[in-house]
Amino acid sequence: MTEQRRCTATRRDGRPCAAQALPSEPYCWAHSPTLAEQRQRSRAKGGRNSAKAARLRKLTPPRLLPVFDRLETALDEVHTGALDPRAATAMAALARALATLLTAGELEERVRLLEQRTGGEQET
Repeated sequence: MTEQRRCTATRRDGRPCAAQALPSEPYCWAHSPTLAEQRQRSRAKGGRNSAKAARLRKLTPPRLLPVFDRLETALDEVHTGALDPRAATAMAALARALATLLTAGELEERVRLLEQRTGGEQET
């Protein structure tokens, strides 16, 4: 029986990694420098497809989905240095104002529908 090689990297907590090393190098998938870009793409894909993200997208009004996508892109661009954080802050403030207006409009519409259903009667 062949003994499995262990990853030679050190974990964040200072302990040695206990994962099995890849056949072609002394590191595991999580520590391999040659797979760093692939790990980053996988993390981003996982974040977009997580249950919380999927639920959030379903709850977001359809008109706000492009705004959501732009803000998500801006977040990545700020992280990579491609976008000035001040521009992202302005984008977030405008998006917040837009969301507030849309929410107020939706609530107004709900109140109007409720008033129509009840005949506009009010308790005195």
